[in-house]
Amino acid sequence: MPSIRPFKAIIYNKKKVKDFTKVVAPPYDVIPPAMQSALYKKHENNIVRLILGKIKKSDDVSSNRYTRAKEFFDAWLNKDILIEDDGEAIYIYSQKYKYDGKIIERIGFISALKLELSDKKAVLPHENTLQAPKADRLNLMRSVSANLSPVFMLYQDDKDEVGAILKKVMKATKPFIDISIDGIRNRAWKISRSDAIEKIERFMTDKNVFIADGHHRYETAINYANETGSENSKYTLAYFCKLDDDSLTILPTHRLIKDIGKLTKNDILEKLNRYFIVEEYPSAKKCISRPKELRDYHAFGMYMGGKKFYCLKLNKENAARTFMGEGSQDWKSLDVAILHKFIIQNVLDIRDEDDNIEFVKDADEALTLAGKGKFKIAFLLNPTKVSQMKKVAEHGEKMPRKATYFYPKPLSGLVIRKI
Repeated sequence: MPSIRPFKAIIYNKKKVKDFTKVVAPPYDVIPPAMQSALYKKHENNIVRLILGKIKKSDDVSSNRYTRAKEFFDAWLNKDILIEDDGEAIYIYSQKYKYDGKIIERIGFISALKLELSDKKAVLPHENTLQAPKADRLNLMRSVSANLSPVFMLYQDDKDEVGAILKKVMKATKPFIDISIDGIRNRAWKISRSDAIEKIERFMTDKNVFIADGHHRYETAINYANETGSENSKYTLAYFCKLDDDSLTILPTHRLIKDIGKLTKNDILEKLNRYFIVEEYPSAKKCISRPKELRDYHAFGMYMGGKKFYCLKLNKENAARTFMGEGSQDWKSLDVAILHKFIIQNVLDIRDEDDNIEFVKDADEALTLAGKGKFKIAFLLNPTKVSQMKKVAEHGEKMPRKATYFYPKPLSGLVIRKI
């Protein structure tokens, strides 16, 4: 079962850094090159220099993004840009934002989490990982010997027992961080009282936790712990949130297809009509909104360029499940699984590989790119539900890539755990 504990965080020094908005950043894996450059310019001590340093043409074994991250980290510590907190603590982290017309506050806590080095049943993933990102993160960990960003975890708390502890501290004390970025208010508090920490520790000891985001970081932490064998390396930095549909927002990730072989638009419609109710619309607006109206069914928006837009509603679910082969009924009920395993691979027989598929968060952008002819088909999806993710993870199954995009992303740079 998962074991958590407080830790002595490395934090930015308020005496040296007056505006924390200039030094924090999103997780490394959602920072494109343009954002990376912007974060570099934002502040000379922005955390991006540690979590996603720039690559230079002159890089070699002795001088590269990883060695530079260590140089920055050590220098910032020596200059008191980064300082060690005055005692061990668990840190409350709240993100308040507006989505779909509602104000939502996601409240969680950051602590050290003991890694599951042998029996992984207590920490349940839902995504497959790739070797290249894990090698990249491992090189960084070897260099800086620190957890620079937390793994995002979810836990079941039906009676809100931990939430009550967190909210009590939030009400009684002022946050030591209170910043707003892109319309999201980020606040952090410190829990240093031993009785409150012990209550949280006891609650978490018999709970399974689910990895929401940071699969590569979690597996990298395990690889690092196995490599070093040190006691401190057997823990990683984790951000825990209650598994709750009301306070957790998952955004959809839409798909763009580059190569469809010899298929024509008529071929595609003919094949899809066998299994779907295909609705045609003259504007993009309905292509985006109609699947949302049918979110209790398996519905997708589709655009192939030109003036016609479509909504696909699955009409023959049993046939789809037969084509999808092995897997639990929960896995076969995922829209993203139906799209990849049934529509793309079976009905249309399109190559389902990363070099043929682009993943886009914004529906308008997906339709625009397809309209320009850069891509042959745009598929719009509804987001995966939190409850679906939980069921699939409990089965020990993995979702298709880019199945979940939890919003908002926890910021990097609020607290760092030195190993």
